[in-house]
Amino acid sequence: MRLPVLLLATTALAMPAAAADLGVLTTLDVCDSLGLSGLTLSSDSNCLKVSGEVEYAFHWGDYKGALPVLGSAYSGTIDWTDDNGGANDWDSFVDAYLTFVGTAPSDVGPAKATLRIYGYNYQEVDNLVGAPSQDGEVDEAYISIGDQTVLTAGLVADSIFNEDDDKAFGWLASFISDETGGVAFDGGAGTYGTGGHSIQLVSKLGNGVSAGIALEDLDGDGSLVGVVSYAGESLSAHISVLAGDILDGTFDDLAVHSGFTATLDKFKIRGALAANNSGWWNALGSAEATLDMFTLAATIDATSEREVGLVGSGEAKLNESFTVKVAARYLDPDTALANDEGTELRGRVEYAAPETVTLAAEVGHLWTGVAAVSGAQSITDGLLELTWKPGGDFTSTAAIAANTLGAYKLTFEASKSY
Repeated sequence: MRLPVLLLATTALAMPAAAADLGVLTTLDVCDSLGLSGLTLSSDSNCLKVSGEVEYAFHWGDYKGALPVLGSAYSGTIDWTDDNGGANDWDSFVDAYLTFVGTAPSDVGPAKATLRIYGYNYQEVDNLVGAPSQDGEVDEAYISIGDQTVLTAGLVADSIFNEDDDKAFGWLASFISDETGGVAFDGGAGTYGTGGHSIQLVSKLGNGVSAGIALEDLDGDGSLVGVVSYAGESLSAHISVLAGDILDGTFDDLAVHSGFTATLDKFKIRGALAANNSGWWNALGSAEATLDMFTLAATIDATSEREVGLVGSGEAKLNESFTVKVAARYLDPDTALANDEGTELRGRVEYAAPETVTLAAEVGHLWTGVAAVSGAQSITDGLLELTWKPGGDFTSTAAIAANTLGAYKLTFEASKSY
């Protein structure tokens, strides 16, 4: 019996040493030393981080189209714009991406190689003809190196052209900012090339100031982009400039985007301006106040197309379960024309049942000076929505919406990220 006892004692003595060795290996793991977490694989010198997301959406109904005077601006939280002319409308959409980032330490900071594969499969009924789908493709493939100063080269999705500090405060955006996503420097023309094949250099200069310069859209006509940004405790601000068509030496497209957000105790103020050399400009001013259980917000924005928009909104968190939201917004799509304005009132009630389920009901009414195709000059719509978040980065939403034009829409959406 002495031999088994000896073996057992030897094993017991060896286990702490093995555990200590494993502990040393763990602390020396390259992912840990680089501060990377999540889904990772490590070798002696590289940490490979994998992330991704899959989204699915299905919509069915009869959308009836939007009011022609406001166009796609009348979407709000219910998008009625994809109408196919009388027959039922439906679409099924799968959106997915998979990203691999390999990182290794270097003398000047992390050295990274990023590969992102993006794909979608979209089928939409339009006059009973299905739209073609898009298979997966390489959306990003670039290398970068540095810590305080980072050099990036390759195929990138994100431009260094900073477009932050331009979103309207409040739960409901103005008609204009809802359409442009803030303030737009291109006026919807889409002729200004950013991102794509790029060489980017961004540096943190200290005290919250950073600056960057880049050659972007090198697989197109080429753009020269510059940006200066500031981020402090109570103020963030930036100015971004772009010169397009640089590869042929014409420099035809010039654009600028600037914005700031100031936080003063319970109040926030935001201003933004975007413009280009065609004469287009888009400006926005927004403010928000948080007072105990209430949050109030107001926004005014305008464009060089003689568009003027206003919105005011309020939220009240009555308790841990109930939140009430109200908003009113106004749009004059052309101040030189009479009786083309639109005004909308909208309200929403949200109830958090258990921690994972939120029920919402929403109703809105729109008046416009120009009649819709049906002859109506006002529309009332309603929405019932259920959102489920059971954890694990999974989210699912089911909703039903209808309006007084006879339109209806059923929606199912689900997504999971990792």
